[in-house]
Amino acid sequence: MGQTVAMNPLGKYASYEDLGRLEYGRILWANPVSRERLLRHWTSPTHPHQERFAEHRSLVEQVLAPGKDDVALDADLRAQGHSLRTAVREIPPVFGDF
Repeated sequence: MGQTVAMNPLGKYASYEDLGRLEYGRILWANPVSRERLLRHWTSPTHPHQERFAEHRSLVEQVLAPGKDDVALDADLRAQGHSLRTAVREIPPVFGDF
């Protein structure tokens, strides 16, 4: 009685693709060697989403960085005009010669 349930900041119907991109992205980002490889991969002129990553790089780095829980991060992002759900979709895919 009187309990509150925290809502998932990715929404009621979060997609497994979004969840996977966030969780695996954070795992790779936590390792400095992997982080450098991701940045090199996403900033490569041959990456199809290179321009989009350049445009949203600070947002992606904020989402992948350790520290805040998802609810607090979502609140911060909403104050900036984004949400965790939309920010996760800016994390570029990893493929090819990563």
